[in-house]
Amino acid sequence: MNEQLVDWIIRFQRDKDIEALANLKSYCYNIIEPLIGEFTAKYGEEAGELLRLKWDKRFYFIFTKYQVHVGLPLDTFVQNTYRFYFIQVLKKAGYL
Repeated sequence: MNEQLVDWIIRFQRDKDIEALANLKSYCYNIIEPLIGEFTAKYGEEAGELLRLKWDKRFYFIFTKYQVHVGLPLDTFVQNTYRFYFIQVLKKAGYL
């Protein structure tokens, strides 16, 4: 994994560094937005807008759980975690 990403994750988890968290959000947006696009195509624009409003809500919590030493690629972790989270959001909103 990119050394800069590892540094941001460690700084956020150890020090609750808000700048590191902002950098992670910026990086992960490019992973999350295509997922939102998939759900938008399947469930419509309103569902996509709901997910765009909600993706940031759990970001802090999600990144307290990522374990650098496990070796799971960050992209895979983000895609899988957000796919699960988005399904939960859509279920709660009545789309599923």
